[in-house]
Amino acid sequence: MQTELNYDTVFDAQQHFRLLLDSMSRPGKINTFTEMDILPPDGLNQAASLTGFALLNPEVTYYVTGDNNDDIATYLLVNTASQEADISVADYIFLQEGHNANGLDNARTGTPIYPEDSATLIAAAILISEQPHKGSLAIILKGPGVNGEAEVFVSGISIELLDFVKEQNAEYPLGTDLIITDRQNHILCIPRSNKFTYTHTGSN
Repeated sequence: MQTELNYDTVFDAQQHFRLLLDSMSRPGKINTFTEMDILPPDGLNQAASLTGFALLNPEVTYYVTGDNNDDIATYLLVNTASQEADISVADYIFLQEGHNANGLDNARTGTPIYPEDSATLIAAAILISEQPHKGSLAIILKGPGVNGEAEVFVSGISIELLDFVKEQNAEYPLGTDLIITDRQNHILCIPRSNKFTYTHTGSN
């Protein structure tokens, strides 16, 4: 597994970190990473890779679920120097498309004294869009950073995962933050401070 030579670990990482901060502070806003000449392994889309490159470092840990997880874990290690860890202690958890939340019960949700000591889920999806599309769920967000309501449409993410996140975040400030990435390099953040509902769009 080779280091991505076309990724600048200072300049690119800073740009992408700022983009993630903007997405996290403005839930419901769809941001987009610029296409880059990198080759992540199967099961890890480019937006998830770039999210990992921006957030991972030797001081934090990660866990990878799903198929091809060994290749993905090695790729993240080589390119970030972050270490893989058990899901019960990992800072970042990478989920592949359609993940049904199985096995996530042990993910960190913080403590009353240190609520920020929680995991962040980085979930792959097929498409994040401002318009309904085939197989999409309409997600409506409310809370800090949202002017009234924000509605976005996501396909390739499971109802089970969204239900899990809602349940984990019911006792805010405990909970987990969710970053959704898609095949088109879009990112969408749902912080644990925000409430959301979802419905099927009816688009086939």
